[in-house]
Amino acid sequence: MSKNEVISVVISTKKRDEKYVEHIRKVLSHPKSEILVYENEDKFSLAEVYNKGLKESKNDIVLFIHDDLIIDVQNLTPKVVKLFDNNPEYGIIGIAGTDKLTTGRWWEDSTTMYGKVGHIQNNKRHVNKYSKQTFSDILKEVVVVDGLFMMIHKKRIKHTFNEEFKGFHFYDLPICVENFLDGVKIGITTKFDITHKSIGGTDKKWEKNKYLFEALYEKNFPLSVVNVIVETAEVVV
Repeated sequence: MSKNEVISVVISTKKRDEKYVEHIRKVLSHPKSEILVYENEDKFSLAEVYNKGLKESKNDIVLFIHDDLIIDVQNLTPKVVKLFDNNPEYGIIGIAGTDKLTTGRWWEDSTTMYGKVGHIQNNKRHVNKYSKQTFSDILKEVVVVDGLFMMIHKKRIKHTFNEEFKGFHFYDLPICVENFLDGVKIGITTKFDITHKSIGGTDKKWEKNKYLFEALYEKNFPLSVVNVIVETAEVVV
């Protein structure tokens, strides 16, 4: 294990739930774990809250999670640390994402999606496996990851969360794209069993942020892991 053997967890929520905090504490299984809970009832965007978490967290590795997850993992802390130790070029790691981005809807093409996420719908749990491949300690490189469970190494990223995006949508894609474009590797692991108690959805606020996202980054589309590798090779030659 690296010198930085402790991680921080950042949670944004309308009202602190001690049962949920205790669930996370047990999952981490480390006496020095840091859990930062920010109560935020629509006063700040998620990007603003998460930047506050980046700034105020004491550890290099920060796990950003939604406030409605069931994390079916024991002794999570050393597993997260090991992922970053074994993959020193990676700055952001998630559990679902894509290696080709053509619009603000990252799940547009199911053939380029990777990872797995459990969901609860109508009191029934089902697992969405976005690819047949599994990625444990060896990561799958992608362009963006979904923000419901996002691990960030603060010393390896070059950009923080983009606060141009208001509300609770599109806090995750911009930080991924901006870092990806500057050479920070982003990866997917299927090592963890995570269940989201909601299935998510889009609304008018999501659509507004989607338009902003595409206005800012569509000049770079399509963004893909293969394209970046090819372009780099051409520059070197």
